[in-house]
Amino acid sequence: MCDDPGVADDEIAQPVPCARCKNGALLNMAGHCSDCIADMGLNHREEHATWRAELAELVKSGELTGA
Repeated sequence: MCDDPGVADDEIAQPVPCARCKNGALLNMAGHCSDCIADMGLNHREEHATWRAELAELVKSGELTGA
């Protein structure tokens, strides 16, 4: 339950489509769902390295703060 009376409970979390698999996911980091991040890390090392470099740039630029 959200403590903010201006936000309805069903507005707190909404699935976001993954840029890679297009499935909606509540856990999404820099456009990718956790399943795709794991798959890249285990099976597609070059794609994972590219994603990690893009993630680092987002953090450096301040566009992705984790807040």
